[in-house]
Formats: sequence, C-alpha cells, structure tokens
Amino acid sequence: MTTDIWIALAAANFAASVAPGQNVAFVGAATARSGLAGGAAAIGGILAAEAAWTVLAVGLILKARAVEPELLLALQAAGGAALIWCGWRALRSAVALPQAVCGLPPLRARLAAEGLWVGLANPLALMFFVSLLPSLLGGGAAALGPRETGLCIAVVVASSAAALTPYLAVSTALVQAGLARGLNLISAASLLVVGAFAVSRALA
Repeated sequence: MTTDIWIALAAANFAASVAPGQNVAFVGAATARSGLAGGAAAIGGILAAEAAWTVLAVGLILKARAVEPELLLALQAAGGAALIWCGWRALRSAVALPQAVCGLPPLRARLAAEGLWVGLANPLALMFFVSLLPSLLGGGAAALGPRETGLCIAVVVASSAAALTPYLAVSTALVQAGLARGLNLISAASLLVVGAFAVSRALA
C-alpha cells in the first residue's frame, strides 16, 4: 500500500463525511438535546460505525466477494427506515425542548448508541464502503494484513472525525446562543428527508 492510496482514501472519506447528511444532522440533534457532551457522544457512535464498515469492507475485498444487488437494496431500505425513526424521535423531543439545553444531563450512552445506529444505517456509507473503497484500494487490497487493516480503520475514523468536528463546534455555538430548538427541528427534518429518500430509492 502506497502513501498516495492512504491520502486518496482519507480525502475521499473526508469529502463524503463533510457533506451535509444524516451524520451531520444527527450530531446537530444530539447537541441540541444534550449540549457539547451529547454531540461528542453521537460522533463517537458514528465513528464506531465507520470502523465497523471498514472492517466489513476489507473482509469483502480480501475474500473477493461482492454484495448482491438485492441485499444492497434491502440494506438501503432498512437504513432509510432507521433514519426515519431517529428523525421522528428527534422531532418529538423538539416539542418539549427548552431553548438552552447546556444544563440538561448529557445522555452519552444513549446518544452514542443512536450515533452507532445512524452511522450503520447511513446509505452514503453503504455506497462508499461497498463500492468506492474497493476501487480506491485497487490491487493493493491483496496486501492488506492486520497492520494495513488497522491503518485503514485509523485513516477512515480520523478523516470522519475531522469532517464532523466543525459541525459539532457550530452546533454547540447555536445551542449556547439559545437556538437549540430550531437546530433540533432542522436536524430532525433532515433525518426524515434523507431516510425517506433512501427508502424510496430502494423501493423504486
């Protein structure tokens, strides 16, 4: 594996992670509900999902196995349904959410678990790890031993963290400015839209 491949992997994953989507929306919703600690816990769960996706993708590459189109569509539909569920929960919580939530107890464990679920249900992550990652690694995939696999996970997690951290900072600033309810409503609506789009594409 050459340095160029690792740089390309980091850049591609950063671009996929920094684009506004379900991960960004969930970080905003979690921060609105429990402040900085809640948003950080959500990111932790999302990064754990990214690591799991990387392990799965590397396993498929090493075994030269492709995901069946029907399974891909089923995963996309299930992921969309999960995002709709998370969006609905966030929308319901926004009704009773005070404008400033920094004093609320951070639900770290629950938000980390939900972040893991959102990360696993991410349709963009599904396409990235099943389709784009194998093409990025190319012929070097055959040389992926434990050390290279660990480095691959580190590159993915680090680039995802770098992409999501600015959103956490912005979300925290909005919460401190008394805009927690608006942030949660926008984030919840985004999760619902992305989830509905993923389901409709899978069923089309």
